[in-house]
Amino acid sequence: MQATPLVFKARRFVPHDITDRGYWNAVAREGRYAAFRDMIETHLRRATPTPPMPWASDFLAARRSNDRARLDNHWRVTRGTFSALAIRRCLLGIETADGAGHETLGPDDRLLDWLFAFLNEATWSVSANLPDMDLPASGKPALDLASCDMAALLAEMRQTLKPWMDTVSRTLADSIITEIDRRILGPYGQGLKVRWDNPDDPRSTNWEGVCAGSILAACEALAAQGLPRPEARRRAIASLRHYVDRAFTRHGECDEGLVYWNYGMGFASMGWGRLSVEELAAAVDMKRLAEVAEYPRRVHLAGDLFYSGNDSPLRGQASLFFVPWLAHAVQSPWLLGWARDQGVSGAWHFSEMLRVLDGIDILTPNAASKIGPPAPAATATLLEDQQVAIMRAATAQGELIACLTGGSNDERHNHNDLGHFVVMLGDKVIVPDLGAPHYTVDFFGPKRYEYLSASSRGHCCPLINGYEQRAGAEAAAKVVTWSAEATGPKLVLDLTAAYPAEAGLRLWTRGLELQKDGDRVRIVIADEFHCQGGTKITHVLWSLEKPRMDQQSQLLLGPVVCKLAQPVEALRIGEVDPRAHRLRQWTDRMLHQIEADYRADDRGVLRVQTVMEVTMG
Repeated sequence: MQATPLVFKARRFVPHDITDRGYWNAVAREGRYAAFRDMIETHLRRATPTPPMPWASDFLAARRSNDRARLDNHWRVTRGTFSALAIRRCLLGIETADGAGHETLGPDDRLLDWLFAFLNEATWSVSANLPDMDLPASGKPALDLASCDMAALLAEMRQTLKPWMDTVSRTLADSIITEIDRRILGPYGQGLKVRWDNPDDPRSTNWEGVCAGSILAACEALAAQGLPRPEARRRAIASLRHYVDRAFTRHGECDEGLVYWNYGMGFASMGWGRLSVEELAAAVDMKRLAEVAEYPRRVHLAGDLFYSGNDSPLRGQASLFFVPWLAHAVQSPWLLGWARDQGVSGAWHFSEMLRVLDGIDILTPNAASKIGPPAPAATATLLEDQQVAIMRAATAQGELIACLTGGSNDERHNHNDLGHFVVMLGDKVIVPDLGAPHYTVDFFGPKRYEYLSASSRGHCCPLINGYEQRAGAEAAAKVVTWSAEATGPKLVLDLTAAYPAEAGLRLWTRGLELQKDGDRVRIVIADEFHCQGGTKITHVLWSLEKPRMDQQSQLLLGPVVCKLAQPVEALRIGEVDPRAHRLRQWTDRMLHQIEADYRADDRGVLRVQTVMEVTMG
């Protein structure tokens, strides 16, 4: 059977309310929704009779003991259970028992108790975002990521479940409106100053996409119920326009990394998706949106691996709650193929869950459509604004891929990582990026670079006289050479400014070159240092594979041979437990740090080459 051509159709998201039994019965039974039902069941297994709400000591744990996890867990995990209870009610209908002894015909008191508790909790914000990390102040609104997304959650829950709510209580549905207005939409519409919404700030972050997108979704849900909030809506649309313009670089790159591209763009799309085609075109520069939407394609490496600097992990996923919609909005075959082939149903938010179902509906007619295989990736790609080169070459063992990063040490969710490189063979990571730790309070303060993964110590960055890289906008790279020639692509960066003056560094350049000689492919990392005579320079590499030394004194990193420049004054290979550093990824293995000491000559010059190639056989 020949695949049908791919056709993009404009789509406005409209949730199905609980009385649409044809729709919800299909979700409950059809095979295409099986992964979604499994996700809901996973959440429901945590559903206690009443929700575990936070106490005063939970709020104060952030200030007292650097522990933000208690409230973060309540925000993500407990709200996920709450959202799943609401979805379960949609699947059952207004007055249907679930057959598991949880209820008889009539209202579901467990959902009612959870809804009432969340509606009346002291704040919808998390402890790390409250002033001075103190207890919630009565009557003072706090508009952060958590509180804004709760406004969308409750507004769309009311739109979907109001027929059920009205069978339970005559006051519940109106109380939801009162609380959304009192805590979020009223203050925001009246001009409350919030740190994520500043049109004069030249930079924005994922906060603006998440918060303004959530508020816009809440406004559209209320308007659909005959309760428009024009002031908040107008301000949210303007803030989202600012987000698209300034949360990304000139060419649409996201220096926060793919995980934050997913987060900010996901919730922004949650708001945009409720607009008509005409309203969306008026609300956002669609050409700019399409450019930003292309970022995952540009940084895709292999499988579910993406180049990702700073706090983002290397692995990324296509979230079904927004990627299919965005693919249609900007008419991107690559995004649609990504969602079709690697889309995930995971969600923790009621509004996300509704849109996961919508994403499945978008993809279903396109399951046999002629999306076609992705175009072959270029041999060499330069992310111009981040100064990142991605190079690749085919070998008998798989595609050899290397990335070298420049930019500055003043990026969003910054790591001090100028000159860091990543190497992989196919979808097997050899030289990794450590990513971010599980967040603590002081990770977002002066102690950030005491954490291994954010410091240059946690990257393939040298130590100069024992000094590591400094943070700040002045620590910036310069592109010296860039060539995308297929026979030997090359990027050379001047990274001298990465180090403090005390290091005595006059010049450091690092080049990444992909050399091809017949069937042989080599990655060459070329470093040149100018400093004081006799300066000790420690070359640092990280490996997921346990390094072994062969008979030629070469390091074997799994299937990759690593040839260090000789002579090496001292060589140290150590194990690092990712759990000891609170890392989110690589926790199923030990990490390996390789340190090779060199000395600058009497003139203060040192040139070293590190060569990596795939073992034969």
